Formats: sequence, structure tokens, C-alpha cells
Amino acid sequence: MNSSELNANFTRNGSAFSDYYYYYYADEPYSVKMPLQHIPVLAIVFPLIGLLTILANGIVIFVFCKQKLKTPTSVLLIELAISDSLVCIPIVVLHIYIYSLENHQTYLLYGWCITHHVGYITQQIFRSTSNWLTAMLGLQRCIAVSWPFRAQRICTIKMSVISFFVFVVGSSAVYINEALSIEIKPLTINESLPRGCIRNIPAWYMENIIDLRMSVMMYYIFNGFLTRFLPCIVLLVTTLSLIRSLCFRSNGMGKTIQESYSSKSKLRRTNILVLVILFVFLVAELQDAIAFCIYSYELAADRPRSVLPEGADDVWDIYGMVVTLVGYQCIFWIFFLMSSQFRAALKQVFCRCTCKNKLSRDDSVRVSFIRSSTRSGNSGAH
Repeated sequence: MNSSELNANFTRNGSAFSDYYYYYYADEPYSVKMPLQHIPVLAIVFPLIGLLTILANGIVIFVFCKQKLKTPTSVLLIELAISDSLVCIPIVVLHIYIYSLENHQTYLLYGWCITHHVGYITQQIFRSTSNWLTAMLGLQRCIAVSWPFRAQRICTIKMSVISFFVFVVGSSAVYINEALSIEIKPLTINESLPRGCIRNIPAWYMENIIDLRMSVMMYYIFNGFLTRFLPCIVLLVTTLSLIRSLCFRSNGMGKTIQESYSSKSKLRRTNILVLVILFVFLVAELQDAIAFCIYSYELAADRPRSVLPEGADDVWDIYGMVVTLVGYQCIFWIFFLMSSQFRAALKQVFCRCTCKNKLSRDDSVRVSFIRSSTRSGNSGAH
């Protein structure tokens, strides 16, 4: 039995499950289909928010690096901005090509089939990385507030850098199964049309799996627990713990320790900024964790779409991702609105760049003037 027959057999036997958006569904040639009422959001809102997020996070990275703000917290924020941007890049590219350029009305070309799959896996890897970096940020601030002397040994720049690579590698390991379980082959429609593609479950994968439906279900639950549910739980616990610790210290308890660790006002300002960031990320990702719990229940109970019907599923998936993308901009806006130091640094960087451009223009004008004067003098001498 070849891979297409194996895949068709799975689709027939698992028809109750195969219509879930996170399950493989065979199309020949492969195309991306969405209800028409969602196309404006996918074609306009997703690319626009994605581009704004990349721009906002780029400014954060540029300002933090330019001002050499090297603290464990600032390094984590830079890493978070990088990870959020790497989530948005494939979203922007794919949504512009598929929806903005109206290629959803036909099949995907072979090259774009590969780009679509790689972009999806990249997006999922760095979304998981962002979730864990945010949880790490909350844990770091909890340690800094609750055990300030230990924090100097535990919460270091080196630890922040190592955490980033650990989260990227760990997320890649989780999604390697999904990356390899789809085989993309070129499909010739006819001689006058460009090639499309077929997405199959590879034969070697099918042959090594005893129960494909059970395997897919267990992978989805395991994957979602590690990358979606658990980071939200850690983030929720650390956010509540940080609020409790800040309230504890604001009542005058542990004042001596706090003041010996850092300036009281500076520490309080940093903690409030981080707390707002954690809260925004928690709200943005909590809806995704709830969706994971609903889908896991439907799968485990063998009751597909018993909680979320197909239309509601699409709405939750699309608009939930919009909320997540908006949340990815929060670092820039929170620092811009709440930190006078960040605004001053941004203004300083902008003015410095403007002054350099102005000086370079003045220098070029001066050089041109000197050259023209020299030529005029030489002409007069002749």
C-alpha cells in the first residue's frame, strides 16, 4: 500500500477526527481554504499587525542594544522581541501571498507548499519559545523580588542567553515530529499549468505507527501541554506571586533588604513594567491554553466538535491569533508609555541618527562647495 492509499485509509477510518484544523486533511492539489467572511481579516489585519509588531520589536531591540542596557531582564526582553518577530515574519509572508494576493482561490504552487510548511513549523517553534521566555521573565522577577541576594547569582545575563537557546532547541525537538510527518511531493496538473503539490503522511511513518489516530491524539496533547498549557500555568503562578511579593514589600516588610539590593524607585519601576508585560502576555495566551483544553477534551472523550462547532472553531482560531499578535507588540508600547527612560533613550538614538545624517549632508555640501570654488579659482587663474 503506497502513502496516498495509507493516507486515504486513515481519512476514511478517522473521518470523525480528520476535519479538525490541526489534523492532516488530503487535498490534491493542496490548497488553503477558509470561509469567505474571514478572508478580509486574514488578508489585511494579519499582515498589518504582523508588520507593526516586527517594526515595534525592531525598535526595542535597536534601542536596548544601542544604549547597551545589559541586565538579565533587558536581555530576556531582547530575546522575547526577537522570538515574537520570528513568529510574525512567516505569518506576514504567507498571509500576503495566500490571502492578500488571492492565491487562496487556487492551489498552492509546489515551492509555496514547502514555504507554507516550513513557515508554519517556524512560527510554532518561536511561539513556544516566546511563551517560555515570558514565563522565564516572570520567574526571574519573582526571584529578584523575593530573594534579592540569591538573584544576583541565579539571574545572570549568561543564564538569560542559555535559557533562550534551551527554549529554541526544546521547542524544535517538540515540533520535529510534525515537521517530518508531512511529506510534500510535486504534482503536475497539466503541461500548461505550474506544478502544485500533494501533502502525504510518509509511508515510513505509517509503517512505524501502530495506531495513527491514537498517535496523533497523544502527540497533540503532549505538544500542546508543553508549548501552550504549561507555560501559561507557570506565567499565571509567577504573575500572582510577583503581585503578592510587591504588595508585601509596599507594606514596609523587607524594606532594608530591598533598599540594599537596589534603588527602591528603580526596582519598583522595573517590576511594574515587567508585571504589565506579563499580564498582557497572560491575557493573550490564556485563550490559546483554554482552546487547547477544549480540543484535548474532545479528542480524549471521542466527541469531536461537541464543545466548539466548526464555525466557532474557525472564529476562535483566527481572532485568538489576532489577540496574540497584538500582545507581541506590548513590550514596545508598555515601555514607550510607562518608561521615561526608554522614551529618552529612543529620542537620543533618533536625534543621534538624524544629526549624523544632517552632518553627512552638510559635509557633502561643504565638499561640493570647496570643489566648485577650487575649479572656479583655477579657471580664473587661467
